[in-house]
Amino acid sequence: MTSERPLSSGLYDYGSEQRHSSPVSSGSFTSGEGLGGREEGYDYEFIVRDEKYDCPICLLVLREPQQTTCGHRFCKNCITKWLKESDQRCPIDNMPITESQLFPDNFAKREILGLSVKCPNSKEGCQVIETLKNIQRHLDDCQFVPIPCPNKCSHILLRRDIEDHLARTCHKRSVICQQCKSKVLAEDFQTHEADLCPLAMVQCPHCSTELMREQLQRHFDHDCMRRAVACVYTKLGCTAGKIPRSDMGKHLQENLHHHMQLMCHALVSINRRFSITHTNHLTTGTHSLPDRTESPSTEDRQLMEILGNGLSTTSNQLSVPQLSENPSFVMPQAGPHSLDSIYTPEGNLRHVRGAQGADERFGSERTQIDTELTYTSTPSNHLEGFPRVPYDDEFQSLKSQNLSQDESLARHELWLLDMKHTAENHEKTNKFLVQKIRYLESAVNEFEGRNCNGVYFWRIKSYSKFRNEAESGEVTAIHSPAFYSSCFGYKICIRANLNGVDSARGTHLSIFVHFMQGEFDDILEWPFSGRIMLSVLDQNPTCELRSHVMETLVAKPTLAAFQRPTTPRNHKGFGYMEFLPLSVLDNSTYIRNDTLIIKAQIVST
Repeated sequence: MTSERPLSSGLYDYGSEQRHSSPVSSGSFTSGEGLGGREEGYDYEFIVRDEKYDCPICLLVLREPQQTTCGHRFCKNCITKWLKESDQRCPIDNMPITESQLFPDNFAKREILGLSVKCPNSKEGCQVIETLKNIQRHLDDCQFVPIPCPNKCSHILLRRDIEDHLARTCHKRSVICQQCKSKVLAEDFQTHEADLCPLAMVQCPHCSTELMREQLQRHFDHDCMRRAVACVYTKLGCTAGKIPRSDMGKHLQENLHHHMQLMCHALVSINRRFSITHTNHLTTGTHSLPDRTESPSTEDRQLMEILGNGLSTTSNQLSVPQLSENPSFVMPQAGPHSLDSIYTPEGNLRHVRGAQGADERFGSERTQIDTELTYTSTPSNHLEGFPRVPYDDEFQSLKSQNLSQDESLARHELWLLDMKHTAENHEKTNKFLVQKIRYLESAVNEFEGRNCNGVYFWRIKSYSKFRNEAESGEVTAIHSPAFYSSCFGYKICIRANLNGVDSARGTHLSIFVHFMQGEFDDILEWPFSGRIMLSVLDQNPTCELRSHVMETLVAKPTLAAFQRPTTPRNHKGFGYMEFLPLSVLDNSTYIRNDTLIIKAQIVST
């Protein structure tokens, strides 16, 4: 293969034109704009470009041209950095120069600013050709400039497409709900409309009635006749469970007597827990009911029954009985606790004595009973003869269950703490092992690099993966492990740009070498002088058909790339921008088993 000329290799970008000159040191300059602003020359596509206006250092068109006393032109920043980082000699003829011997070349500057250039966005479709002086003004308004979406939706679009994107397709744009008029992100609109909008029309899942979503809960709680609801007496012991609201009236009517019994049991339970002082207004005299231990009389039972019926009346569940249903009943004798009610042989409340004024008397009695019940500070421990209510036993059972669950939770918490402590120990152990593995890997690589005696083979496995990453711009350059020119020699690494750089991007494989800080730099001779032979090996199974590609780099001691590194890896490299065409590399025996092999041989002098 014909030897290609070595070109500058930098930390960032490279020149955009093919140069026919001797190898040039790579620097930390950028094409156009650097990390701290504009540093190198102009990296535009010029309509007519004269090589006399090219900077020999960055290979771009001169920016703020400076002329030396020996008659050479350089970019202001390029020559200033060169003089600071070298031995203050002209890069062209090696003549001694100082920064004070530089002067601006305004004539060249005027001619350069008058050159015509294509818009940098010409690949996106911009056809504008403008003078270099006015190109920035055009770029400020160019409709083909890629800019990120202002809504931060991760899309990058041309300036001309931003307005339509914000109005139609951006999933981070705000849209107005036509129902509730609230602003919602476009990506959340379907969820808002389907599940959240309070004014959206929805169907009741029980009765299929259409109503607004904000009215649905009230409909569930009060209006829906098909929704299953619990009986109002469930807390008192009704076991009917949930039944449709439309059947609730029938349930209450059919179970009226049972519900009254539940109410009485609840009142008895209250009476058991507290001593109740009662003033009887039904007789001419008054008296208090002390704590009772004897069996309750029939009149006391009737009192509790009537109280239960009266409380039920407040829920509109008990209607006034008709006196004409059964005229044959026995009136009880008036006594100190006589109540206007009797029981049939079946034990059910049937009639109230005296049709006239029965409602008024019953209502006044209920009100008087409610207002005259008072609590005392002494609880009543026993009321023998009343039906026992199972709530105390149930409470004790629930209390026992809660204690058991608390103990179980405590055991689980201890177990979780123990597991957490174990997991933390495992994590610490894993971190230590990972660090140890990395140290051992580093030691192995160091050993292999020292014992290669200046001949190093770099096997780039998973070549297609790295090539795809380079083409997509994800990882444009990869570096080899460090190796040494001898056991105690120079420390070096290879850098490969699998998709090329700058003018060679997408067309050639680019290979460069970088010197690194080593343990024995103090006893080595600097700058490095010698030769470095780079090869891409042909892996053809037939030895006679192998055709390796080799280029030889001759060190230039005056270049910064061969000076003693001041950083772990010298960011200034030296090599070939167009080492091997990708068209030759692809589908050839240079790649075998998805592996590319690059050989480097260091010859020190």
